Amino acid sequence: MYYFSSLQEVMYYGGAAHRPPTAVELVAGKVGCQYEEGNLRYIRIGDAEIIRMIYSAVRDHNWDTIAPVISQEKIINHNNHFTVTYTCRYQQGEIDFLAQYAIQGNADGSVRFTMSGEVLSTFQRNRIGFCVLHPASVAGAACQIEHAGGTKSEGRFPANISPHQPFRNIRQMQWSPADKITASLEFTGDVFEMEDQRNWTDDSFKTYCTPLDLPFPVTVQTGEKIRQEVVLRLEQTFPSIIVDKQPLHFTLSETLIPLPAIGIGQSTEIEDLASRDIDLLKAVPFDHYRIDLQLYNPDWPKKWRRAVAKAGTLKWPLEVALHIDVPEQISEFVEIATAATIDAILIFEQSRKVTSQEILNQVLPKLRQHFPTTKIGSGTDHFFTELNRERLSADNLDFLSYSINPQVHHFDNQSLVETLQAQAYTIASAKQFAKNIPIRVSPITLKMRRNPNATDATSLPASDALPPSVDTRQLSLFGAGWTVGSLRNLIQAGAEAITYFETVGRKGILSKVTASSELFPAQPGAVYSMYLVFRFLLERENCLVLPTTVSNPWQIEVLAFRSGNEFRAILANLQPKAVDVELSKNLFTRMKLLDETSFEVATQQPEEFLATDYKKCHNTISLPPYALVFLTSTETTK
Repeated sequence: MYYFSSLQEVMYYGGAAHRPPTAVELVAGKVGCQYEEGNLRYIRIGDAEIIRMIYSAVRDHNWDTIAPVISQEKIINHNNHFTVTYTCRYQQGEIDFLAQYAIQGNADGSVRFTMSGEVLSTFQRNRIGFCVLHPASVAGAACQIEHAGGTKSEGRFPANISPHQPFRNIRQMQWSPADKITASLEFTGDVFEMEDQRNWTDDSFKTYCTPLDLPFPVTVQTGEKIRQEVVLRLEQTFPSIIVDKQPLHFTLSETLIPLPAIGIGQSTEIEDLASRDIDLLKAVPFDHYRIDLQLYNPDWPKKWRRAVAKAGTLKWPLEVALHIDVPEQISEFVEIATAATIDAILIFEQSRKVTSQEILNQVLPKLRQHFPTTKIGSGTDHFFTELNRERLSADNLDFLSYSINPQVHHFDNQSLVETLQAQAYTIASAKQFAKNIPIRVSPITLKMRRNPNATDATSLPASDALPPSVDTRQLSLFGAGWTVGSLRNLIQAGAEAITYFETVGRKGILSKVTASSELFPAQPGAVYSMYLVFRFLLERENCLVLPTTVSNPWQIEVLAFRSGNEFRAILANLQPKAVDVELSKNLFTRMKLLDETSFEVATQQPEEFLATDYKKCHNTISLPPYALVFLTSTETTK
């Protein structure tokens, strides 16, 4: 267990709300797993991961996940078996659901997870019950399904991201998660099916209830009883247990790849930039500046003129996302905007998740005529899921686009870390179905900007709560480390352009100059740690990326690149404990550490932090919790 002061919590991961949960290691025969706050995670034999997670969820009519309050928790942990029992109360608005849970791990390696619940108020739900996450490493593995009627079918976990459910009507399933290991799952209490969660950048496949082809939301009545059970069995003799005890390290490829265009979004909170904001932002030569124009709103020309003025001040080309109702709205835009420097135009249809081919056929000729050198693309302003399910013809487009956020299903730090590898999967799958057309990921945010699947309007946040699109990890070391991992995975997967976050505010890379608040404890006028990541990456010209392989990408992330004769890298610790990392070769000789001891100077006086000399580094670097280190091959770097 780790105990941090509130100041440390803010620096590390944005405050107490994101404190890592206490994890208890459990053993069932030769099977190891981890229990934390009602979830069973990382069921494994040695280094072979069998199940990523088993958990139970209550999701309302808008697919919002209701956070439970856990009580009466009891953990009995023996040498080769365990029992965990606890009670969960799910309460939010009209929702009130009470459930008792029991997890039993046996000496033969089997695990039984049971839920007995009672509905305490009548409400609408989209889901109540168990979900099982299978690690994405099983992609391509064979799987046998026994259906509710007793019939059986054969299939495989999809290699490319599946737009729809690969398996339906599941009562039992059997597969091989690793060499010489055969696992089976049995489900009771509801009908289960599987979806490919890589669609939302989760690093997993999810087997869940209730099937999505049944009508939802469903009204559950006061007094209704719900009972479910999931049983995991290992059907084959276990192999020898192997645990990799190599030191943390990363290896560098000798093949250099171009750095894609990297941009940033316009602030949705701060209209006017202070002179200090302008100076700090101009020091980061972003390749483009995303603005969103709702052409069906009459005030869009005013917003356009303000955005063009800011882009001119900051000397950034524009990435313009046009949201339209009808194609005729493009005419007024081209009349006003022709003289602007626009790097890219994204076309989104307000009433659809994916822009229709009919709209594109009508607006593209006019845009091509007036912006002959501008890249024009489309896709979705939502998840990769939408584009995967409604695959747009790219024959007349310069690129396809979709957005990314890591918090569709899970919200803890470790789950956010797991999404990093899955970002690369979306690029590979998009290129597979779109004939290798360039991919532009825009924007990338820590939280969902809006819910495209909500069945009614989302209520305003309470006065004592942050807006749902704001995450305090934006200002933290963890947020910066997550950004390093996102950059590495998307760049190495071959994204043509990437747009991150916003300029100023709670979703930006700089704090606003006005007073801080208890809800979002950023220091007035400070930069966030991720600002330093972008500045270190982009302040050198003509960068080429050295693709890296990380020994444990859930513990550390690294982004390495070269500018001229100088090699540079950003190394991040993603975990709440110190780690030692071995450097590959002798490429990097100097280092600058960003941790809790330098955090205040680095974020409040970034120029002073950046001006300090780099120190000599050795073959092994000790990284404190959530720390970042900036590496270079030059003797002096300012």
